[in-house]
Amino acid sequence: MRLTWGSLPWKVWKPHWKNRHTLGGRRITYAILVGLTFFAALPYTTVNRIANHRDLVAFDPTIQLDLDMPFIAWMILPYLTLYLYYPAAAWLGSANETMWKQNLVFHQMMLITCWWVNLVFILLPVEIDLRHLIVGIEGTHWEPWYEFLHGADEPWNSWPSLHIVQSTQVVLILRYWYPSTTTKRKVLHNSLLVMWVLLVLSTMVIKQHYIWDVVTALVLTALGWVYWMKPNLERLKTEEGDKQFDELMLAD
Repeated sequence: MRLTWGSLPWKVWKPHWKNRHTLGGRRITYAILVGLTFFAALPYTTVNRIANHRDLVAFDPTIQLDLDMPFIAWMILPYLTLYLYYPAAAWLGSANETMWKQNLVFHQMMLITCWWVNLVFILLPVEIDLRHLIVGIEGTHWEPWYEFLHGADEPWNSWPSLHIVQSTQVVLILRYWYPSTTTKRKVLHNSLLVMWVLLVLSTMVIKQHYIWDVVTALVLTALGWVYWMKPNLERLKTEEGDKQFDELMLAD
């Protein structure tokens, strides 16, 4: 079974693809990053504010472990590393022509995932009522970090956690593009895995997400990768998929 949403390149990429060798050969990378800003970051921020304004709660996923889990102030650092994942995927999907094509299609599917999660935020909103558990940072150098975070994010970005969904998608695509065939790559894979585990844990210990948010994000991402993302990326390696991409992107 293969879901096909976003499996064909969108027309918005056509001028960038035709001129992909400009800007130091990085035009696609920059186009993707601009696309993520306008079609992922801005819609997310808008939805987050709308959900906060509506102040509606569909259900409460809180369990005792959410409350008992210790707050660890410094874990905001791995939490913020999410913003390194976006340029990493856009930049590293560049080893050959097929990978560039996969880079575009992967990010289309990443955007679609973001839109589906935003829809959940609207239809089944959950308030993350955990910030009262943040203690001991008053007057410390961590306080402005949390003030910035809470100013940027209203507590209505609950489930599934976009932090987990998007970081996991990037980890999966990087491992797909660069399998651990050498010692160097094995070290890089392990380092990436450690960074990702810290990011996942950070969402809970800095009281940004419930355990429910993390679990649902991991399930969504795993299913999406197996039945949607990977099959469509594999298809671009075939003669049929490659030809169809070229016909859509290079047609006048």
